[in-house]
Amino acid sequence: MISTLFDVITKLSSYAMVIFFAMFVYFKVTGKHGKYPYGKYALISLVLMAVFGTLFFNSPKGKEVIRKGNAEQAERTEKSVKKPTKVPTKSTESAVKHKLDTTHALLFDHQDQLRSSKSAFTVQVTDKRDTTESFKLTTVAILKAIKDSKYDQYERFNIIFNRNVGNGKKQTIVRSTFTKQNLKKLNLNKLETTQLKSKADHYYENK
Repeated sequence: MISTLFDVITKLSSYAMVIFFAMFVYFKVTGKHGKYPYGKYALISLVLMAVFGTLFFNSPKGKEVIRKGNAEQAERTEKSVKKPTKVPTKSTESAVKHKLDTTHALLFDHQDQLRSSKSAFTVQVTDKRDTTESFKLTTVAILKAIKDSKYDQYERFNIIFNRNVGNGKKQTIVRSTFTKQNLKKLNLNKLETTQLKSKADHYYENK
């Protein structure tokens, strides 16, 4: 019974404090003179709320409220921690192929060739007119596609961009190699094209 009384007084005090403070601000802003000292009333309400709130939360009922609140918070935290991580379902080949078909970095027609062995996965792209920067942007996109796939079977990933110079000849413009260990630790959401040289295990760019 006494706990309920403390709870009621605490709530009434909080409501009163909000109302008195609002009135105090209103008269201050408008420059009008209020009939009552609302600022003092707000302060008294705040003191009453603090005193009776402390008494309530030290009472058996208040302690029970705190316990329930802590239990709910712990349950929400546990659920967020145990949130299952997304498991990749696409093969590396299909993930990269889809990325090459949908990427906007390569503006012109291109030929792509995907090869895999027991330890390595190689992507080779050839076109006539795309820029070096387009090739580097696509390198980052391919790395993201690989990391979102089932890539654990490979130890090394080679990404090669060639320029078709005619007469059946091609010239390598950008080539990079990433090991599986390196790929796992890379934060690809923050990887810039200017960082490819420093982040790759092996990197070549035709100047």
